[in-house]
Order: sequence, then structure tokens, then C-alpha cells
Amino acid sequence: MFVEAGYIAIGVSFALSIYISIAALVGGIKKIPELIVSARWGLYSLPVLLLVAVAALVNAFVANDFSVRYVAENSNLAMPQQYTWVALYAGNAGSLLFIAIVFSLLAVIAILSIRKSLPHSTPYALGLMALVLTFFLGIICFMANPLERLPVTPADGQGINPLLVHFGMFIHPPVQMTGLVSVSIPFSIAIGAMLAKRGGRDEWVDIGRIWGMISWLILTMGLLLGSWWAYTILGWGGYWAWDPVENSALMPWLAMTAFIHSIMVQKRRGMFRMWNMVIIIVAFTLSLMGMFINRGGPVPSVHSFAQSTMGWLFLMFMGVSLFGSLIAFLWRMDNLVSREKLESLLSRESMFLFQNVLFLIAAFITLWGSVFPVLASVINDTTVTVGEPFYNVVVGPILLIILAVMGIGPFFPWRRSTRRNIYRAIRVPIAAGILTAIIIIAVGIRQPVAILAFAVCGVAAAGIFNEWFRGTRSRMRKKEPIWIAFTKLIASNRPRYGGYIVHLGILMLAIGAIASSFYSTQRDIIMQPGETYEVGDYSISYIDSTEKKYSDRDEFIGEFKVTKGDEDLGMMYPKQSFYREFRINATHAAIRSNPIEDFYIIPSQFSDDGESIFRILLNPLVWWMWAAGPVMAIGTIFALSPQKRLSTNLISKKEKVSL
Repeated sequence: MFVEAGYIAIGVSFALSIYISIAALVGGIKKIPELIVSARWGLYSLPVLLLVAVAALVNAFVANDFSVRYVAENSNLAMPQQYTWVALYAGNAGSLLFIAIVFSLLAVIAILSIRKSLPHSTPYALGLMALVLTFFLGIICFMANPLERLPVTPADGQGINPLLVHFGMFIHPPVQMTGLVSVSIPFSIAIGAMLAKRGGRDEWVDIGRIWGMISWLILTMGLLLGSWWAYTILGWGGYWAWDPVENSALMPWLAMTAFIHSIMVQKRRGMFRMWNMVIIIVAFTLSLMGMFINRGGPVPSVHSFAQSTMGWLFLMFMGVSLFGSLIAFLWRMDNLVSREKLESLLSRESMFLFQNVLFLIAAFITLWGSVFPVLASVINDTTVTVGEPFYNVVVGPILLIILAVMGIGPFFPWRRSTRRNIYRAIRVPIAAGILTAIIIIAVGIRQPVAILAFAVCGVAAAGIFNEWFRGTRSRMRKKEPIWIAFTKLIASNRPRYGGYIVHLGILMLAIGAIASSFYSTQRDIIMQPGETYEVGDYSISYIDSTEKKYSDRDEFIGEFKVTKGDEDLGMMYPKQSFYREFRINATHAAIRSNPIEDFYIIPSQFSDDGESIFRILLNPLVWWMWAAGPVMAIGTIFALSPQKRLSTNLISKKEKVSL
């Protein structure tokens, strides 16, 4: 009965989402408050209905109810009980249900946050959010219902993909899916304001920025968690391969990064109104493209965890959404004229614009590289692979320029400046970059690209710390102790200094990526138990290997004693699991990590005679990449934390309507 109740709840949710879409949009256009109120309360009820469906599916997994097709396809009796949550979104049908309930919750929170401050835009934003939900729920109802019954109940299920049996599966997929669908919230708020003819009033900018930053943070965490997951389980020693599924979240992340920077110019100067609408439309379109790739469309990927043919529906929805958004943009363009113009290329506004263009160029190049193999196959019947070298050569320099602009951009004043003043402002970061290059060369690094990359990092770091230093020194002149001066400084303008904390996290990420990309050491070795091998300063002794048999897999575990000089680093246990049913090897690397380098052991092959093959890697500064995540999260949360607002409410009391 519980399964049937969930099945009915999904159908009711779909019908209700259609009503909400129509009622909200008609109520907004015809100015019918009763329709708007009913649509709003309808939205509030959707998470409850979808929770019933999710609870029914979870209960089916816990009870091993293999009469439910999705349960039979994504679990078995041997699956650990704790992976029930993972199995919920391990396949297409379950992941769509997860997306639907998460987005319904986000939509409810968003409408509650804008209902009073944006009364004219709320009906349109509500209608757009409901349309997105209608799309997801329609697919669930008619193509991928996770609560569909099988005609014959099997004795056991097929089991979950072995590569998904990892701690990262608990957090990475749900965070990444949430990040992709969360882009719909700032998109709906922005387009809703535009449809309500309020796009030129900038009243939506503050809340649009907040939701843009929330979406950006979720996407950021999803990308980092995915990289960490690949680094620890896929057994290749890397964390980013420019695979289309990886790119699917990177593309909207780049666009959202452009948006949250550009929206600050609109808030401060009333500029870039049309440009910001274009950016958020692009970001939303790229998020749908990301979901299309994740749904197992024709774009080839080595680790798309859900394969199906429904990707084409996402592509069609993306096309319709893009077309409709552009028509709406052209229709309301007259209401988006900026009140200020770009006065000089030597200004902070121009730096924001230049950086935005670079972000979008990087996003479109990534998109082109992801879909080009499909286009080549369709047009010329040619098999083409676009791999890491292409992106490193084409996108890498763009990201370096963005990093440099991040360092010097804040030193450009608003409106206009002179070349002399700009030179005086950026000479410290430039000097720091030159000094960094000299130090890098002095320690023995000779690769020109690496030297340039670290020098750019030096420019960016100097820009951040110089801003903090100058502000703190200014407050210390008022006889404030250094720590009080610094604390009051960053608290005085949380969006600005929270942004600098985020930039510091980006810098940490860049340093780790540059060092590990250029100076990783790799050795493939064949060892017998009792043998010792030297790699750099490390000495590894292969003690033995053990085999453990389980009902669904065979595990082979290597045992190593590792020392570095006179320091005993203890035992390390790389593992390889062979899943008999799936004919898949799942590799779990043994990693000893510190801020200087990672010592990384990957088992490649275990033989019956004891001889085994291992890959040893020394990856410098990778630790800083994972540490960058909490830093960026802290910076974003700090930038979003409540502060006395300087902007005034742009909606007069007479304009407000009771909804």
C-alpha cells in the first residue's frame, strides 16, 4: 500500500504543478490575487506530496521489495543497508524524484523569501518554477516512475553499480544535482522581474544575488566533491579529466560565477541590466545541458551513472526554454535600459565585464569540446575524442587570465581612472608576481608555463592580502589593535571581504592544480611480498596481500609499510574489489596526504603467485585543493550573512499589494 500511496502522490504532484503554473502566470498577468494565493499554497503542498513518494521508495529499498522495478534494478540482498540512501538516486528514475523534491523545497524557500519584497514579480517567478517542476514530474509520471511494479517479482535484485559503493556517493551526486537544478531559482527570479516589467528597477538584484551565490556555492561543492571522489576511488591518480559529466557542472558554474560578479555592478551602478539577463539565461540553459548529459544522452562519458534515452527530452526542454527566454528578453528589452554607461576602460566596471566575457568564453569552449564528438559522429560518421590536452591548451590560458584579473581588478576604481593611478594601485601585485617567478626559478622549477602560472597566483595573492593590509592599517591609525582592526574591517563590508575569502579559496585550488599537474611523479612497479622500493624520499615495503570473498565480490588488499627518511608513516592498505555479477573492478587507493604532497598507492593487478603490480604517485600540494572547499564555503556564507543594508527599498508602499 505504501508504494501505491507514493505512486498516487507523484501523479497528484504532476497535476498540481500544472495548475500552479497556469494559476500563477494568469494571476500575475490578469492581476487576480486569489489565483496567485492558491498557486502559492499549491506550491507549499508539493514537498509534502513528494515526501510521501520518497518515503515509499526508501521503504521499498529497506524492505527489499523487489516487486518495484527501480528497487530490483538498483539493489540486492548483499547491498549494505546504509547504501539505501545512495540507491535512491543511483538510477535515472530515483534521481529525477530526488531532483523534484529538492527543487520543490528550494522553490518554496525562494517564494517565501521574495513574496513580500517582490510582490509584482513573485507570480511570474512562481509560474516559472512550477513549469520546471512540471517538466520533471511529467517525465517521472510517464517515462521513469521509480515506484512502478514488475509483473513478476524476482528473488533478488541486480545490485548497485560497484563504483557507487563509496562514501562520496552519499554527498557528491545529491550536491551536484541540487547545484544544477538550483540555477533555476535565480533564473526564475530574474526572468520573473523582467516579465513583470520590473527588470529596470533593480529591486530584484539583492535577492537575485543571494540565490545566485547559493547556487554557485552548491555547484562549487559538487565539483570539488566529485574531484575528490574520482581521486580516491577511480584509481588513476587524478581528479579532473574534462569528461563531459564533469563539464556538465563546470559550464553552469562558470556562467554563475560571471553572474554573481556582474550583478554587483548592477547593484552598485545600475549597469549591465541586459547583460545580466543574458548571463542568467545562459547559466540556466547550461544547467539543463548538464542534466541532459547526466541523463545518459548521446554525449559520451566514462562515468555517467545513469544511462537512458530520456536525455533528448532534456535537450528539447532546453531548446524551448532558451527560445522562450530570448523571446521574453526581446519583448521586455525596453525595460532593461541601464541608467549608467561604461565611462572608461580603466574602471572596475570594465574589469568585471572583461572577466565575465572570459568566463563565458571558457564555458562555451567547454560546451563545444563536450558536444563536438557527437556532432562529428552525426555529420561525418567520424569518431572523435576531445580530451584533456585540448582543454589544457585552450581553456587553461583563459583561466589564468581570469586569475590575474581577480588579483588586480579590485584596485581599479569605479567609473574611471588614469593610467598613472592604475599603475600605482597594481604595482604591488605585479611586483609580487615577479618576485614569485624569481623564487620559483630559484628553487629549480624551469617549465615556462608553470612559472607563469605561479606568478599569476602571486599577483592574485598579493592583491587579496594587500587589500586586507591597507584596510587594517587604516583602522589601526585609530588606535585599534591589529586583530580588532582586521575583524572590524571584514565585518564592515561583508559582501566585499567575504568575496576576498572566496578568492583566497580559488587561489588555493589553483595552486594545488598547477603543482599537481606539472610536477606529479608516477612509477609503475612489480613487487613480491618482502620487497622494498624507493620513490623519491619514500621507501615502501610490500608486506603481503590478502584475499577476502564476499557474496557479491572478491577483495584483494595489499599491505605496505611506508617510511620517509627516518620517519615511519605507518601501514597503507590499497584495495581492489572484483564484483562478479558486474564484471567490474573497483579500486580504492591508499593515500597519505599532507599540505606538501600526497603519497598515493594504486593496486593495478594481484596475481596468484604473489607478484603484484602497483602504481605509485607523488602528487604535490593536492591537499590545498580539498582545503579550498571549506574556505570558499566560509567566504560565501560570510558574504551572505545579514548586515545593515545601505540600499533602499525601491518599491513604494502604494505599489505593494497584499498577496
